[in-house]
Amino acid sequence: MVKRAQRGRGQVTVETAVLFGVVVTGLVAMAVYLQRGVQGGVKSNADSFGTQFSAKTAWSTKTSSDTTETSNQILSNQTTNYNQAGLK
Repeated sequence: MVKRAQRGRGQVTVETAVLFGVVVTGLVAMAVYLQRGVQGGVKSNADSFGTQFSAKTAWSTKTSSDTTETSNQILSNQTTNYNQAGLK
């Protein structure tokens, strides 16, 4: 009887170790996908702020602008009568 009890405890220990190994293996496999998901979220948030700063392109860009100002006159011959209803 004593050997049977020891064998039963050994079997429980092995089953527990195998179950623990399966759970750890599953978590390690999921870590890759979790890491990709987090990195994708961070990149998405960073991209929403705009383009990344680059000293090479930021300091070597030359821009120029030519602006021509024109004058327009709008002529209108409209008259508006603001009378309240009932008052003349």
